[in-house]
Formats: sequence, structure tokens, C-alpha cells
Amino acid sequence: MGRPATGQTKVMGFRPPKPLRDEFEQLAAAEERKPSDALVEAMHDWVKKKRRERAAKQERPEAP
Repeated sequence: MGRPATGQTKVMGFRPPKPLRDEFEQLAAAEERKPSDALVEAMHDWVKKKRRERAAKQERPEAP
């Protein structure tokens, strides 16, 4: 089923392995956080890491 073109966030369908999902949910609950909030934070951290890696790669001189 498609989503209407209203600018809504697109659906991201993935299913992590159950042990990983269970541990993730337990960690979020221990900090009284929603798993979705913790997931968004993890995504932000990963994107920032990739930006740093890309910037560092661009700053290095090319090897001959």
C-alpha cells in the first residue's frame, strides 16, 4: 500500500534479528525512552560519523 504524497515520512521496512531487537528495547526501557527515539538518535549518530569519515577522506592527499 502506497503512502499519499503529503510529505509524510516514508515507511522504512526492516526487521533486525530478534536478539538484537530485544536487547535494544530493553536498553531503551532502562533509560525510560521509546525505542523509536533511541533509533532516531542512533541514525543521527551514524550519519554524523559518515560525514566525519567523508570529510577526513577528502582532507587526505592522494597517494601517487
